Amino acid sequence: MTDIELDRMMRRVLLDAVKLKWEDEESGAKPAFEASARYQRQVTAMLTDPLGWARKRARPVWKKALQRIAVVLLVFSLSFGSLMAVSPTVRAAVVRWVTEWYATHITYRYSGEPIAGEMPRYEITELPEGYVEDEARRVECPSYVRIGYRNENDENAQFIYLAYIYMQQGSASDYAIEDAEVFPVTVNGMKGQLYLARNPELSDSTVTWIDPDKNLQFDVHAAFDKDTILHIAESVSLVKTKK
Repeated sequence: MTDIELDRMMRRVLLDAVKLKWEDEESGAKPAFEASARYQRQVTAMLTDPLGWARKRARPVWKKALQRIAVVLLVFSLSFGSLMAVSPTVRAAVVRWVTEWYATHITYRYSGEPIAGEMPRYEITELPEGYVEDEARRVECPSYVRIGYRNENDENAQFIYLAYIYMQQGSASDYAIEDAEVFPVTVNGMKGQLYLARNPELSDSTVTWIDPDKNLQFDVHAAFDKDTILHIAESVSLVKTKK
């Protein structure tokens, strides 16, 4: 017997059963209850498509739960989207930057209004022994600063660099990952990434992190092991703000 034939047979059986039931009640017996609108809709749906009605009633509980969760998430998303549309503060906090992963590099793309005023002054306050700032390697731009540190006791030692940039529309930062291992890290409570060079003799390692309150992304580049470069990064501090 095919599903169509079974469907037709069940429909006839249900119709006959309902007909007999109502004939008994009309013979003088008062209905035991007054059918609600919901009950009547269910009966109508059952009589229209018995197999479909049975399959729907047999649906696993977890599917019903997922549907409810999906509705809640949809409502939340719509509400949050509306909030972003009317609140520039919320919108700036949410879409201040995006991270794009590629086979050879990772790109941070920034958004937000241009920031006026001079850059604040950050420095590495705990340098390895022998390292001092090299003024000739300092670069200062309206939204970007880079500071170089050399080892005055070893001319062949690799330089240490601290760089930081304002996150604003039109700016971006790239990090090569072909010859590095990538680790998630935390620098003074702020989330970041460590790009640890597989061969420190050929390339530096880089640790980068974002300070969302200051709207800045920081980098430290150095040819050191994981613990040392993280210690250097955590010593980056605001020295003074230019007026």
